[in-house]
Amino acid sequence: MAIRVGDNLEQSNRQNTLFTSDFFYIMDSSDVNFAIEKFLEPGDDNFVESVGNKYVIIEAGQNDITPQGLGNNDIVKYDGNEWVIFKDVSNPETNFGIIYDKETKLFYQYDPTEGWLPILKSGQIDGGTFP
Repeated sequence: MAIRVGDNLEQSNRQNTLFTSDFFYIMDSSDVNFAIEKFLEPGDDNFVESVGNKYVIIEAGQNDITPQGLGNNDIVKYDGNEWVIFKDVSNPETNFGIIYDKETKLFYQYDPTEGWLPILKSGQIDGGTFP
């Protein structure tokens, strides 16, 4: 049974729990699939070609990352030579899961009709709130 992220984060010792390596081990082994560097909006070419870096492409074909078969909201990963599709959200086998955005410090879950949506009531894992 998967551990729901929101259930785990609504606890009294939140700050101490969230900033330990144990937290990310538990989350990675349950239903947090991976972390991304950031969401790339149309025209945003501010990305780093470093092995393992992942980005969500909001609109396919609107920036310099264009692997074959890329669709809106897909996640790409740099493998050291080229950008590859890491998660194809149009595939019902892979359009589930949770990601962590390193730039905003928010968790997101994919919704096929609305795209990537933040999932925490209080917003950021550092205790901040949504703008």
